[in-house]
Amino acid sequence: MVSPDRSWFERHPLFVAYDLLGAMLGVDRNGVATRGRVVEVEAYAGPYDLASHSGKYRAARASLFGEQGRLYVYRSYGIHTMLNVVAHEPGDAGGVLFRALEPCAGLEAMRVRRGARARLLATGPGSLCQAMGFQLDDGGKDLIESDWVWLDVGHCVETVRASARIGVSKGLSASWRLFDGASPYVSVHTRGTPITCDDLEDMIPPAGTIIL
Repeated sequence: MVSPDRSWFERHPLFVAYDLLGAMLGVDRNGVATRGRVVEVEAYAGPYDLASHSGKYRAARASLFGEQGRLYVYRSYGIHTMLNVVAHEPGDAGGVLFRALEPCAGLEAMRVRRGARARLLATGPGSLCQAMGFQLDDGGKDLIESDWVWLDVGHCVETVRASARIGVSKGLSASWRLFDGASPYVSVHTRGTPITCDDLEDMIPPAGTIIL
C-alpha cells in the first residue's frame, strides 16, 4: 500500500484530484471495514474559484486554507454529508470532493447503511459518505495520521475524462470534475473530454484569475 504523506496534498487541488482517481479509500470503524476505489472527484480552489466554499463560509475558509491532508466534511442542503480532503499549494486554499467509489469490500455493511432500496452503494457524494460511514464530525480529522481512514494511491486509470463540476451555479468554466471514463459507478453523465496528466497545467488559469 502506498500512503500519501503531507507533501502529496501540498499541490494544486486539480493535480491531487487527478492522482486520487484509481486510489483505494478505506474506512475501519466500529469493527466494520469498507473499501472503495475512487472513480470520480472534483477539485475546488481558493476564493478566486467562485464554486469553492473557501470564499463563502467562515468554517469552510478555516478548513480549506488549513493543513493539507485533513478532512473537510459538510452537509449539503441539510441532508447529504459530503467528504473532501484539503489540498492546496502553500499559502493558497482548496480541496477535493469525493463523488463516487467502486465498492470493493464491506458491501454488506454498505447495503445496511444505504438501505434495501438503494440501487448503487457509493455513487454520488452523499451515497458515498453514507455507505462508508462518514459523519459530519469527521471534519478536521487528519487523513494522514488516522488509524481508521486511509488512502492507497498510485494506481493508474486508463481513461480519465474531465467535465464541468456538478450541482454548482458558478465556476462552470473550469472542467475540474474528473472521472474514470470506463467506470459504471460514476455518479452522473460520462460525457467529458479525455485528458492526461500533461493537460493539467493548461486547465489551471493564471494565479488570481476569477473562475466564473
